[in-house]
Amino acid sequence: VFNNKYRIKVATRNINIPGIQNFRDLGGYESYDTGKSLRWGMIYRSAQIDSIPPCSRRELKNMGIRTIIDLRSENERHNYPQLHDDEFNIIHIPILTGNMEEILQGIQEEKIKSDTIYRLVEQMNRELVLNYRKEFKELFTVLLDRTHYPVVIHCTSGKGRTGVVSALLLAALGVNEDVIMEDYRLSNDYFNIPKASKYAYKLSINSQEAITTIYSAKEDFLNAAKEQIEAEYGSVQAYLKKGIGLSAEEIEQLRSILLE
Repeated sequence: VFNNKYRIKVATRNINIPGIQNFRDLGGYESYDTGKSLRWGMIYRSAQIDSIPPCSRRELKNMGIRTIIDLRSENERHNYPQLHDDEFNIIHIPILTGNMEEILQGIQEEKIKSDTIYRLVEQMNRELVLNYRKEFKELFTVLLDRTHYPVVIHCTSGKGRTGVVSALLLAALGVNEDVIMEDYRLSNDYFNIPKASKYAYKLSINSQEAITTIYSAKEDFLNAAKEQIEAEYGSVQAYLKKGIGLSAEEIEQLRSILLE
């Protein structure tokens, strides 16, 4: 409260939960065409959430988390011990963006270099917005149900698929594209690359650079998705309506749930 007149809600963007990386609240971003802001404590984005310690489960429950949306493929999920807890509604919406295990294997064997990774990730994001419109509609359908909140959306690093989905959600809510890019880049601050790739210390400098690239949130990566959308549909707003199939009423419903 400022001057007994102006009131603003603030919260911590990044939330440290043991065993989970890149966990952050999407609240507080302003919707430029409504003058409202995204509610804090409603929707979060994150890196993978798997078999986490009891203290971390309690933390998620204390935050009121009801729904966890997992965007990883079946193969990716089975590489890790799964989270089993009846108190969470875990929804799987698999989005395959190239075989990450194969890519990492190629990097370790020095068959894939950093500049190749750059082009690979850009191409993955272009294919993402073209080939997974049905999955995006499924995800938005979950978000249109008030009973599912608070919600966490995650993939492996919380940067790629989760980054594109978060950008589309923020665009649907009317958030400025510069702010959307700023949120996307935050993965560079909150995803610990060395922790996720300890084995890389034994690799060559070129391979280490390639691994850093694939786990980084480069502006060009998100821009590749945006450019593909604009080439096919003219604008992100047109893509939300014609590509994904969100009606004007559904966008208004989403805004009524998430904006205040």
